[in-house]
Amino acid sequence: MKIAFISFEYPPDTADGGIATYVHQAARMLVSRGHHVEVFTSSPHRSGSATEEDVLVHRVKEKDPWNFSGPIGQLFTQRHAIMGFDLLEGPEFCADARDAVRLVPDIPLVIKLHTPTLFLLRLNYHEKAILKNIQHFAKALCRRMRPSWGYNPLYEHIRLHALKANRIERLHALEADVIASPSRALGRLLAKEWGLDQEVIDHVPYPYIPLEKLLKIPTDTNTGIVTFLGRLEKRKGVLDLARAIPHVLKQHPGVRFSFVGAAEPSPDPGKDMRRYLEHRLRRYGNSISFTGSVPSKSIPDVLSDTDICVFPSIWENFPCVCLEAMSAGRGIVASNRGGMTDMLDSGRVGRLVPPGNPKEIAAAVIDLLGNPGLRSSLGQAARNRLLSEYNADTISTLQIESYQRAIARRRAKGARKWRSG
Repeated sequence: MKIAFISFEYPPDTADGGIATYVHQAARMLVSRGHHVEVFTSSPHRSGSATEEDVLVHRVKEKDPWNFSGPIGQLFTQRHAIMGFDLLEGPEFCADARDAVRLVPDIPLVIKLHTPTLFLLRLNYHEKAILKNIQHFAKALCRRMRPSWGYNPLYEHIRLHALKANRIERLHALEADVIASPSRALGRLLAKEWGLDQEVIDHVPYPYIPLEKLLKIPTDTNTGIVTFLGRLEKRKGVLDLARAIPHVLKQHPGVRFSFVGAAEPSPDPGKDMRRYLEHRLRRYGNSISFTGSVPSKSIPDVLSDTDICVFPSIWENFPCVCLEAMSAGRGIVASNRGGMTDMLDSGRVGRLVPPGNPKEIAAAVIDLLGNPGLRSSLGQAARNRLLSEYNADTISTLQIESYQRAIARRRAKGARKWRSG
């Protein structure tokens, strides 16, 4: 099968999120099973094509994800005329493949769910008043009334972006032949939110091919470091983790907390999340470090210096950082909302806590810090589960079956006819 991925995110140039990790892992997995795979992606500093790990990668120089679909659609169309791809896959987030599908209307399309823009905005800016104003604004537009918006320019920008992004991503999803959801929860949520046909939603978890360096990390480390790995944003639970830190330090004053990831907006418009957290935790400065984002090849070094990983997200679809922590045999404290409940086998191979509860986060971290034997045994169990449940053989079978359904559906429907509005 000849498979094309379109994704704004792809390592090493744009590797700061779970989409990049997923596409990288999926491409390698499919190539190892004899399929021809090409990736169409972006870079902030270069354009061109090169073979990387047996995958032909095409890059366009583009820093803005919302400007990416046009140039990459043109590039895909040119390459498709030569290769004749059997199938195209892209994310729902930012609708990266929308122009490619318009230019090649008969291409079978699989949209992989990650987390739509509107959901991200709701989770990061979920004050009830903001959501209420979004609803009022939409109703006013529908009634052809002049809408009003009583918030500052930041919220005005959020509102405009939410409405525009949601419309683009929803319309793109309606053109899919298969919508592949890593977690059943997200598939159900979007089916209701966007009016999607449940018949086109397949449950296909992310594959994960662990680096040997991760698998060789001992489970009985004793570094005294608790690590948050991911974007520093509200939906990832970093504010709740910040509130939990003082409770942990009362019991374990020698522990250090490491925040690894790029800073996103904070509740204070004048500060990004890193500066906001640094200010809030200034009393504990000697116990806190921020390293910014790191390349994927550096993740094993980060995790080898870690005893416990904390992922206290308000909601997560299927975070690859949890799989990385599992492969490293770390003690894990994670949110019980979304895909990590399945990953950690309902708490059998890690600690699950409700989101938005700093005291429970702190209690779980304190428990694992005080029980290194338990931490090691949970880490080994997490590693074993990763190798048995998320291995490439299992996931590749599900993925190819999903692709075959997409191809059959597109052949039966013929070329797309474009929706208006």
